[in-house]
Amino acid sequence: MHLVIVGGCFPVQHNIPPPDLYHQTLRRQLAAAGVPTDVTVVRYERLATCLAKVAAVAAARPIDVLVFHLRTEPLMRLTKLYYKHLDGTGRRRHSLNLPTWGHLNPEKYDLLTVRPRCPAPAPAPAPGPDTRLRRWLRALNYRAGAWAGNRAHGLGLYARLTDDLAAFCAGAMTHLLVVGPVSRPCSRYEDRLSEQIDAFFAPHLARQGVAYLRTLGHRAPDGTAWFFPNGVHVSPAGHHRIAALLFGALPLK
Repeated sequence: MHLVIVGGCFPVQHNIPPPDLYHQTLRRQLAAAGVPTDVTVVRYERLATCLAKVAAVAAARPIDVLVFHLRTEPLMRLTKLYYKHLDGTGRRRHSLNLPTWGHLNPEKYDLLTVRPRCPAPAPAPAPGPDTRLRRWLRALNYRAGAWAGNRAHGLGLYARLTDDLAAFCAGAMTHLLVVGPVSRPCSRYEDRLSEQIDAFFAPHLARQGVAYLRTLGHRAPDGTAWFFPNGVHVSPAGHHRIAALLFGALPLK
């Protein structure tokens, strides 16, 4: 089986030994069940380029199962009212994110994936400490964007992407499984956003007839933490949990 995992940093998490990443545990579980599996990981940050990345993988080798992870990060970037980014020359720019007015720089530029083609005139100053004021301003930026309609617009773009992936998979005879966002214990705002994404997509995908897997939660019933103490990275127990959930949700017959 050719299994393609489409997600963010979770499938390539740096502080988990590669053999213990959830998809490698899943691959071993599938092999033990008599289903030899090759896993391809596709990372996405921007929604606009995601489908093309999947199509490129499928063109090289047909995909049997596509697992698509919903994430808070793309929606958070789309929600921001104030947005800073690097332009094509590597210069730091500042802009307002107003999609209803045609300004949608988060889908054109981001500080993580866009690399400058020439060096900036001077190195950017190192970020200061994450003070209470910084956290308050960051939350205000998200809330102002939500009030301006950016979050609703971002959810619409995300829903359009899942619809396009569903149509693509139907035409390619590929089974699509959409995995809901994991919780975000590091931030109550992000945790609530994960809950909102889950609440939006569970019924939306059910109407489309697309399989959906919920993954919210901080701890196992016995108290085992599914996240490291920083509340950002999924713990080994959390990776094992996701592998088990996926194993139970994949079509093996």
